[in-house]
Amino acid sequence: MARNRFVVFLLFALSLQTIGAQNTVESIRQRYADAKAYDSTHTGENISDGADFGLYYHLEARQWLPGTGGHIEHTYLYYGEQECDDDVIYAPHYLKFATKRFNFAAREYYQEFLYDEDGKVAFIYGYDPMTRLEGDADDQQYEFRFYFSNGHLIQAIVKRKSYDEKDFRQIYAGTTLKSDCQSHYDELLGAAHALHKLFTDIEKEAY
Repeated sequence: MARNRFVVFLLFALSLQTIGAQNTVESIRQRYADAKAYDSTHTGENISDGADFGLYYHLEARQWLPGTGGHIEHTYLYYGEQECDDDVIYAPHYLKFATKRFNFAAREYYQEFLYDEDGKVAFIYGYDPMTRLEGDADDQQYEFRFYFSNGHLIQAIVKRKSYDEKDFRQIYAGTTLKSDCQSHYDELLGAAHALHKLFTDIEKEAY
């Protein structure tokens, strides 16, 4: 009887470990590399080739904004299929990776979002071509990278370069957030949640 209880407890502990598996920076980077490899297969020549006709939604928005002119957004929502019975024709989807490219005037912005299967954000990348943080004399170009495990920030990396520099320089790396990056962090995290909701809404209409 005691042995049976031990076996049950062991199986329960293993199931909890699987459900609450922790992301690491290394595991996130591997998943991100896989997502980028699939994203890069867009060719625009053959709709049956790679990501040109694959598991994703592509949304394009165009509008004219006062003061900045033409504004175009391209959003890609890449999804995976959940495991289910073989007799299910259309398996439920979950959002794996999202990219967003948009402009204000001549400035081009770019963002990427990686998700866990339960919908929590795992990684955010944001390129901001025009911002000024504490200590900047002029507007700078920034790259922000945020890594998450179970929805909690585990690593933040910030890089910067001026317009006359070729390469970005890392100016911060840590497990907490710099106070002067809080607004950018909040904006990017809000975008991650908004894109996940957008994906969920599309799925409701499509299936």
